[in-house]
Amino acid sequence: MKKKVDVKKLILLNMPYLFAFYFADKISSAFRLASGDSFANKLGAGFLNIGTAFQSPLPSFHYIDLLVGIAGAAGLRLLLYIKSKNKKNYRHGEEYGSARWSA
Repeated sequence: MKKKVDVKKLILLNMPYLFAFYFADKISSAFRLASGDSFANKLGAGFLNIGTAFQSPLPSFHYIDLLVGIAGAAGLRLLLYIKSKNKKNYRHGEEYGSARWSA
């Protein structure tokens, strides 16, 4: 018997990664298209270009922008994975450390 895939749950769980990809892609395209010869000039022009990058609702399909978008989504996934593995195991309803002092 096959498991039924819940498409709605799958889409909702992956939505933050799609947003991270989209915003990283748009910001990458804004800085890639910025004019300037030095890093400081390119940085300033990139911040001014952000409005023009978001004029089109479609993501940029330039290979550098796609790679930056994938890296942004993967970075968010890695951050959330590390945060979930680093959580402390507390006993809910119990005072913290109560087992250590019970005698």
